[in-house]
Amino acid sequence: MRIIDAHVHLSDFKREEIEDFIHEGYILVAVAEDYESSLRTLELRDLFPENIKACVGLHPWKTREQLNLEAELEKVLDLVRDSDCIGEVGLDKKFVPENTLQDQLRIFNQFVDAATKSGKPLNIHSAGAWGEVLDVLCEKKAERVVLHWWTGPINLLKEIIQSGYYVTINASIKIQEKSRKIAEELPLNLILTESDGPYNYRGLYLNPKLVPETLQILSQIKNVPVQDIKNKVWQNFLNLFNANKA
Repeated sequence: MRIIDAHVHLSDFKREEIEDFIHEGYILVAVAEDYESSLRTLELRDLFPENIKACVGLHPWKTREQLNLEAELEKVLDLVRDSDCIGEVGLDKKFVPENTLQDQLRIFNQFVDAATKSGKPLNIHSAGAWGEVLDVLCEKKAERVVLHWWTGPINLLKEIIQSGYYVTINASIKIQEKSRKIAEELPLNLILTESDGPYNYRGLYLNPKLVPETLQILSQIKNVPVQDIKNKVWQNFLNLFNANKA
């Protein structure tokens, strides 16, 4: 079974780093933040189609800039047909000014509509807007969903589990207690692993090579052999991308 990084900003890594990840056999779900990074992500997928799933998206942080937002949105939506996944998209009430929320909601709704129409998975950012994100997904009847690095309220996990949404456990589980609590509550059939790299989190350089240690930690938390955890994450990845039906 291959090691899965289900949310990584691959286009932000140096080319030699990317080639190293590929050489080591990682399977990488590469997310994007805007039109340019969406194009780069698609290009990387075309170079390494066996190892990369390419997402296109407009990150909610982009609403802070307000520069040609509508034109950017239309260009990214036009790339959906060539993508494997839609992301990183979503809502943010933690790092983005509150006065952008209406723009965020309008944009997010369009990406969820594109996902339900195309049948492609969503790779979602939800910092501080956990309930609002779930409300949109429920209203739109979204089915193939990854909630990236979820650190929202524990009581919302019941809704997530009932909806069958996947949650990525970030490599920060090594030092982030909330991630451990989330992992304890989630069933194995809804867990994926991620790095969100390249990103420095409390002195930890997040990148795909931390995922094997994440699997070890999950093994300890779940009291399940690490190979079983690895196999289950692999199966969840295949289910998400309908690879078993290919």
